[in-house]
Amino acid sequence: MGTQWARQESKKNELADIVESGVLWTRVHPQVLTWAGVGIVAAIIFGAAMINRSLTTKEETWSRFGIAQSYAYAGQTATALDQIKTLNEQYPGSPAAGFGTLLSADIFFQQKNYEEALKTYQSIAQDPAAQKAVLPLARAGITLTLEAKGDSKAAAESAQSYLDQHQDHFLAPQVHAALARCLAAAGDKDKSRATFERIEFLYPNTYWADWAKSQKAL
Repeated sequence: MGTQWARQESKKNELADIVESGVLWTRVHPQVLTWAGVGIVAAIIFGAAMINRSLTTKEETWSRFGIAQSYAYAGQTATALDQIKTLNEQYPGSPAAGFGTLLSADIFFQQKNYEEALKTYQSIAQDPAAQKAVLPLARAGITLTLEAKGDSKAAAESAQSYLDQHQDHFLAPQVHAALARCLAAAGDKDKSRATFERIEFLYPNTYWADWAKSQKAL
């Protein structure tokens, strides 16, 4: 699970490796990704980050993130958001603060506060200093939030843009599914069917392939 990854801020690419370690779990259990497909990734990252850490400033930032995450999962979302706000104020630009912002977007999504969720996901995606590992998660969040808002056209465009940039990311199947649903909702049956078929082809013997096959038959 990446327990030996370096603690220095300069080694940001290793955080991406920890994120990628969640691919197997998420592909086997896609049906439980209710937090825009992102919250479970944060849990993976936090679990790995807490192993063998010294009591440093970086440790403090991740500890604060863990506290916010615990409040969020306990349903105390207001307190979680306050913790994230404090984290960003005290440690701006830190990796933990970046994932804290992502968690806040997930909270808004769960609350069906789609305007605030979209705004927060977009703030991450548009930040030139954003963590490399965070960007595809935020971009997926944008797609799923647009879909949840009922903006099928914008969601389909966002999904296609995501797939053009992150076709091998572990959230790509979920974004592919959103693309197919949005095309169908927009009345483009031919493109929707083609997308379902592409999902079957790209992700054989998975939940997503079975789902696409069932949707195609409707």
